[in-house]
Amino acid sequence: MSVPGDGDHFEPRRRSEPIGPAVGGAAPAGDSPAGDFQSQRPPFVREAQRALRDLGYNPGPIDGTFGPQTRTALEKYQMAEKLTVTGQLDAETMERLDVYKRLFRPAREL
Repeated sequence: MSVPGDGDHFEPRRRSEPIGPAVGGAAPAGDSPAGDFQSQRPPFVREAQRALRDLGYNPGPIDGTFGPQTRTALEKYQMAEKLTVTGQLDAETMERLDVYKRLFRPAREL
């Protein structure tokens, strides 16, 4: 006799490829179905660029692309804030820049 739902476990799916390093780091080798991570322009990169601009660093165009100007601005910010200078949007840097708060802030009322 079979039990309803037997075999239908709610276990998290495991990725065949690693998610990858912090944004701005080396991408994992191989082609993924989602395409190149850098070309996806994640919204948190745009928010990090805005935060850097608002703080007086020049990340270049606010376009969501993690390019050389964004990396340089990020390195200057990390150095000024006494963070580990990685030139990447690692968790600590994103937290300090309030990227998540900026990304998920409620819409302003008119």
